[in-house]
Amino acid sequence: MGGAGRLHGKVAVVTGAARGIGRAVALRFAEEGARAVVVLDVRQEEGHETVRMVDEIGQGTTTRGLFMAVDVSRPEQVEAAARRVEAELGRCDVLVNDAGISGRPIGDGPVHRCTLEAWERVIAVNLTGVFLCSKYFVPLMMRGGGAVVNVASDEALVGAPPPTDTHAYSASKGGVVALTRAMAVSFAPHRIRVNAVAPGWVATPMTADLLSDPTEAARVSAACPMGRVAAPEEIAAAVLFLASDDASFVTGAVLPVEGGSTAW
Repeated sequence: MGGAGRLHGKVAVVTGAARGIGRAVALRFAEEGARAVVVLDVRQEEGHETVRMVDEIGQGTTTRGLFMAVDVSRPEQVEAAARRVEAELGRCDVLVNDAGISGRPIGDGPVHRCTLEAWERVIAVNLTGVFLCSKYFVPLMMRGGGAVVNVASDEALVGAPPPTDTHAYSASKGGVVALTRAMAVSFAPHRIRVNAVAPGWVATPMTADLLSDPTEAARVSAACPMGRVAAPEEIAAAVLFLASDDASFVTGAVLPVEGGSTAW
């Protein structure tokens, strides 16, 4: 595994890759021959485990993993990570902004019930984090071009029904969609493509509290024409497409990967 592939020789930075969608993306990138997969996350133990898995895939090839403990809402940490990537790897070819949180455990909900604390924290991680990582890593793409893939949500495209109508989360992901399109226009002359995926419900640690409840699992599955939730690897496949040269004339796009949930 590793070696030649759609990302052969590329340096990829994946935020939130300690688990869930981000980990699936990091592993898929390793399988596709990325020279380096840099994992940025606050979860150190799980982040190092992702790197171990990347290195296992890349055994006998030039593929390697690198973990950096980074809170994407902290500008000084993101800037330091970008400087380290430039110093150790020389460039960044692919940036995947996956790091995100659910506001449900901290008081997110409809605006009249959403706490200010939940609003500010969700926006800080899910939207400001995308801004900060792009601010500091996109300059490393200026000389040779590159690809940015932002992870939004189908909740950026349609309103979520109760009881999962979390407005801070929806607003943060709507902001990601708008930022994606704005960045695509600004950076196209620099040969930097910027796209987003908009997943629906995915079986990850972030959704485990709901999906472990049979009633809730049945409800969210029924909200999708395909009648199920996604696996992280299905989202990673879409991210890989947008990050690779297979999408060489695609920029400013928002690709729903939600089993048709925004189609009805």
